[in-house]
Amino acid sequence: MRPCVLGIDVGTTCTKALLVDEAGAVIGQGSFGYGLISSGSCIEQRAEDWEQAVLTAARQAVEAAGDAEAAAVSFSTQGGSTVAVDRDGKFLGNSWTWMDTRSAPEADEVEAAAGDAYIYHTTGWRINPTLDAAKLRRMKKLPEYADAAGYLTTLEVVNRLLTGNPLIDPSNAAMRQLYSVEGGDWDETMLRASGVSRSELPEIAPTGAPVGKLLPEAAAAMGLRAGIPVYNGAHDQYCAAIGAGAVHDGDMLLSAGTTWVLMGITRKPLFTDSYVAPGKHPVEGLYGAIASLVSSGASLQWFKNNFLPEEFDEMNRVVDTRREKARDLFFYPYMAGANFPLHCPNARGAFTGINLEHDRFDFARAIMEGVAFGVCRAAEDFRRNGSDIRTITMMGGAAKSPVWMQMIASAAGIPILRLNQADVCALGAAYIAACGAGWFGSYADAARAMVHPEKLYEPIPEESAWYKEKFRRCARMWDHMQAYYEGLEE
Repeated sequence: MRPCVLGIDVGTTCTKALLVDEAGAVIGQGSFGYGLISSGSCIEQRAEDWEQAVLTAARQAVEAAGDAEAAAVSFSTQGGSTVAVDRDGKFLGNSWTWMDTRSAPEADEVEAAAGDAYIYHTTGWRINPTLDAAKLRRMKKLPEYADAAGYLTTLEVVNRLLTGNPLIDPSNAAMRQLYSVEGGDWDETMLRASGVSRSELPEIAPTGAPVGKLLPEAAAAMGLRAGIPVYNGAHDQYCAAIGAGAVHDGDMLLSAGTTWVLMGITRKPLFTDSYVAPGKHPVEGLYGAIASLVSSGASLQWFKNNFLPEEFDEMNRVVDTRREKARDLFFYPYMAGANFPLHCPNARGAFTGINLEHDRFDFARAIMEGVAFGVCRAAEDFRRNGSDIRTITMMGGAAKSPVWMQMIASAAGIPILRLNQADVCALGAAYIAACGAGWFGSYADAARAMVHPEKLYEPIPEESAWYKEKFRRCARMWDHMQAYYEGLEE
């Protein structure tokens, strides 16, 4: 039998399972999708769907692998989606997902009770109605939750399914906004503000800690041997960091989807005036720092859908020739407001410097540069707060564009590693299982053996100087625009 480990990523709309061998090769995979139940600000999901998806996707992966035998299992999970359970452990209604905003009034109440500064500097997040500090306060007001004895997020649900033990890890605990990043435990002030007791929350154990042995019923449904160890997983962004090899101080992971999500790896929790969200990294002694560049990928997709019929390969080919022609053309990618690090919610997307010679390819290049400048701002913010990002590992749709990759490397002055691996969250979970099984002594060792970057894009000095000057002009124009948008708030 071929030795392997099983990593399972329980995402927002799909669960993916990967069987991975000692070289990091995927030898079996499976997936199972499920939906959201939406009504206005209420966005729910059935926790039973997570359970079915885990069992089904795992069985598909096992059947696809043939003669493989899993030595261990671990999870990557969405964070902040919470379901109430009664004293017998039965689900009370649906999970309130991390997108559910119905608890806005309770968020104000929690903020009034604990204070904005305390909340951020304790939990790593500003008060948010989508997180548990507000959601649980609201649940406790509702008669349908009168019999609630506990509140579980996705990781605890699936850990319990496989082992009977509903453990949570620090990265998922942090997403509940009830956990102290530096204290490493549930925070008493946040518990009081939310009306929650410790007995209603799960035990916290480190990522990679043993959760228990695979139960016979779950093993039979998954096609696995009963009794194999299950190791505590992590929030999907932290699993992505492990799966991408972002496991050293100075690394940064850039997930380039509709919204670009940055995670910098630091030696101390990063609390900043730009509200980077710090959390404990699975590597002992390291922290993650999460920030989102909202609408970055969405801006180019919007433009292409509406104005640029050419395929992306043709767009990239032409855009690569337009640097000088688009020298004075700027785009500000704030289609849904400016988030990190500018925090100007009234801002909107804008082109400036248009002349009669510009065409759709010039506009496409300006969008790509505008998003690249967002990465520049992020890197500057990290440096200003004591964290010097030395390498960015990039994945997602934008990583398929060599032009964009090189543009970001030269504009930010930071080498960019292109990662040609799909499903890095599930891979990160597999690497946690591999370390638990004793294949590797550390996540850094696992990354060296199992992560295979495709290409390194180094900054080109001449390009870096050109972008530095253009970014300076871009930032100067933004100062005037920001004053206008902030005036709209008055």
